[in-house]
Formats: sequence, C-alpha cells, structure tokens
Amino acid sequence: MAGRDIQAARRILAQHVRRLRVARQMSQEELAHAAELSQDQISEIENAKHSTTLDNIQRLAFALGVAVAELLDEPRG
Repeated sequence: MAGRDIQAARRILAQHVRRLRVARQMSQEELAHAAELSQDQISEIENAKHSTTLDNIQRLAFALGVAVAELLDEPRG
C-alpha cells in the first residue's frame, strides 16, 4: 500500500466493498443485514470515512462471498 498515504487502505476497502456490493445487486441495507452491521456503517466504509475493525472486514468479506484479502488488495495499475 502507499506508505505515505495513510488513507490508502481505507479508500481501497471502500472501492472494493462498493464494487462488489453493486456487482451483486445489493443495497447498502441488504449488505448491512448480511454482514450484521448498520447501514450507516456500510455508508461510512464505502465513503472511506470510517476506520473499521478486522472483525467487520471479515463480516463484509463473508457477506460478499470473497476472501478478506480481496477487500484489501491494492488495485494493480
């Protein structure tokens, strides 16, 4: 990850969560229910406004049907 940009991981997570949620045709509310989080938490994560716990990232990965690593993988440029 971009070492000097401490917000990079948050933005990467946000992009992956939103992309996967939309690809699965899920609303934020549906993802929140599946991940046992609130819709507000999903919104904050997708907008890179919220640092979340590893437990929540694991819940999101399970709800989206992907490995945790896929949510944190830096996009290849």
